[in-house]
Amino acid sequence: MKKIVLFGDSMLGRFTKPRIDQLEAEAGDVVVFNCAAGGWKSDDGARRAAGIALIEPDVVVLSFGANDCAPDRLVELPAYEKNMRVIAEAFAPAALVAFLPPAIEEIDGIGKRGRTNAVLDTYRGVLRGLVSAPNAVDTDAALAPLIARGEPVHEDGLHLTGDAYRLVISALAERIAAVTAGSDLR
Repeated sequence: MKKIVLFGDSMLGRFTKPRIDQLEAEAGDVVVFNCAAGGWKSDDGARRAAGIALIEPDVVVLSFGANDCAPDRLVELPAYEKNMRVIAEAFAPAALVAFLPPAIEEIDGIGKRGRTNAVLDTYRGVLRGLVSAPNAVDTDAALAPLIARGEPVHEDGLHLTGDAYRLVISALAERIAAVTAGSDLR
């Protein structure tokens, strides 16, 4: 059985028991530890990574950036990059998977708490580069079927609806299954 750690902000922090059950069922022979919390930024993660790494996970799913890019809580991009490297190093040799924060709902070019998708994209780019593009779960692509049907994907402009979570969890499970099937894990 492979150990999976979810580590990040509310995007993963909102993985309640039913969502974790879905992830475990779809990802295969895994057990999931949710070590994420709403409001966390990359500096919170950097401070906690070494302690959480004591779990010795096989795969770590990272989701940081949505809070880091908020103007009232801003972690400048170079500091974010440094924090993310600290996190990655703490979890070595675990495989890293990125749960890219989904696009936010903007009204007149501005989203919740002053975020913009343009700025969020730069943070997502750092996260994608950290784990390698194939291990970055593109949440926006996973949400495309709901968007195409005109169904809502946000419950508050930032966080996802239940239906949206079901889709992105399936995409995440698929990526975890592919990673855990590889021979490069401990």
